[in-house]
Amino acid sequence: MSEYTQQDKTIALIGIYQSAQMVYELATKGQTDDSAFKATVNSLFIENPESTIDVYGDVQNIQKGVDVLLAQMSTDQAVQNRNVEITRYVLSLMILAKKIKNDPDGLQKIFGVLETAKAQTEQFGEMHENVIATVARAYSENISNMAPRIMVNGHGGHLQNPRIANKIRALLLAGLRSALLWYQVGGNRWSLLWSRKKYLQTAQTMYRPANFDESSQFFKDEDK
Repeated sequence: MSEYTQQDKTIALIGIYQSAQMVYELATKGQTDDSAFKATVNSLFIENPESTIDVYGDVQNIQKGVDVLLAQMSTDQAVQNRNVEITRYVLSLMILAKKIKNDPDGLQKIFGVLETAKAQTEQFGEMHENVIATVARAYSENISNMAPRIMVNGHGGHLQNPRIANKIRALLLAGLRSALLWYQVGGNRWSLLWSRKKYLQTAQTMYRPANFDESSQFFKDEDK
């Protein structure tokens, strides 16, 4: 990838929002969408993607992120209805990504642990609890004590459950990966303030309702 577009930046930002949304859901409800979780965690193992969307597989895999970005950033949405926890997670991940991208030693340590997790997928299978625990360790050993430390709020019973806690840490690391990607494709926090409309418009083009039929949409476009 050499030339980056608004779509590239929007996809990466959607990835951050998707991770943050699932962290919130796990912390407060103890569960989240399995397919979105799998696609998000698997983004940590994607090397040398040919396009930004390849990091997540396809557009369908980031629909949860599309939904939450549209809800959180829309000017039509009442401020009191926006989820401040998700906004806090997103901003914290952006700040942490800025720090870690300037720390090659720290990144190398994370990559080393992720290599172990990737090897475990061949032994145990994707999304096995041992794999998730190793990904979580990459976060807890290298990121969790960095400032701003991300304090996850939720139900004590969920946060104290080791499996759920590991899933949350894995998602935070995946969110950090999306934030690093966002910077890589030209995103920055100042332009985010001034380009809100562009992000919203681009995210809207990637929205796929549950009954969306891409083949019928293709023919509609051809008829225009």
